[in-house]
Amino acid sequence: MKTTFRTLAAVAALLPALASCQDLFRPAGQPQGTLVIALDAPAGAATRSGSALPDVGGFLLTVTDAGGRILYDGPFDHSPDEMEVPAGSYTVSAVSGPFDAPAYDAPQWGDTRVVTVAAGGSVSVTLTCRQLNAGLRLETGSSFRRAYPTGILVLNGPGGSLPHPDTETRTAYFQPGTVSLVLEDGGSAQTLFTRILEAQQVLTVHLGASMETPSGGIALQVDTARTWLSEQFTVGGAGAADIANAYDVATARTRAGEQGVWVCGYIVGVATGTGKVSFTPPFTRNTNLVLGAKAATSDTDYCLSVELRSGAVRNALNLVDNPGLLGRKVYIKGDLVSAYYGIPGLKAPLEYQLQ
Repeated sequence: MKTTFRTLAAVAALLPALASCQDLFRPAGQPQGTLVIALDAPAGAATRSGSALPDVGGFLLTVTDAGGRILYDGPFDHSPDEMEVPAGSYTVSAVSGPFDAPAYDAPQWGDTRVVTVAAGGSVSVTLTCRQLNAGLRLETGSSFRRAYPTGILVLNGPGGSLPHPDTETRTAYFQPGTVSLVLEDGGSAQTLFTRILEAQQVLTVHLGASMETPSGGIALQVDTARTWLSEQFTVGGAGAADIANAYDVATARTRAGEQGVWVCGYIVGVATGTGKVSFTPPFTRNTNLVLGAKAATSDTDYCLSVELRSGAVRNALNLVDNPGLLGRKVYIKGDLVSAYYGIPGLKAPLEYQLQ
């Protein structure tokens, strides 16, 4: 069930600035229509700390026409119940507040819709409040602090960096994209891990240090507003460097930046261009192959592209010379990248094992 927040009745005398603005976009004789805007939020949506969504009345609402001209730009609760506008196309957006750079405890909520208003018609548009950015919460265990007592942690992501002292317990928010954790210690810096975070995702990483293979895994929880993920990351652990801990395709797609790791999947086709995959023979390229989560996978959202450099791996796995491998399960070791042929990929393959 959702709760809808509508504007209070607007009194024209209280909004002279808006009235004069609208007059600019009301040429004499031009057909008019009516635009009605509402904000909608999931009932009971809250952060893990228990705080509720920001007051939607204070959301920043923007209405622009097809030419980029602004008809309204201000708080939602100051906007009129109905906006008389010339017939045409309009972009309507609302955000809980600005988000220009990475910051702690700064989730941004909002939505954007494009609507067309016909002459003499009335169009209602409802914006749904969803989290637009992504969060990462880092929990450093005592084993990590013992191993790196002078180490400094830094989170790098779209738009900038955030230092992460041991005492920090808040969630760091970034624009969706690649976020990395860097350890600076003894005059050197190393990237501990890299994750691709999407809008509405909040990832919690429990950081420890060990020379043993980590026993933890990935757990997923979903609530009404955001996707919460949790994982264990152990510095020094063997992880997917051991074939016994090979990533499946879904996991590999989120681990860009990790090198020398094993990935397992099913050979389902060949990439032919950016974001384009041929899933049916005959195949004409021997320089790559595409792994799917299942032998019948035919959606690139569930695939991983694999570079086949000249040599033994290409000779053994390419579908031009080995068409019978279509649908076979394979383990391949290499370096994960955020994009290869427009989808997450694996490059510089070192080893392989067919099943």
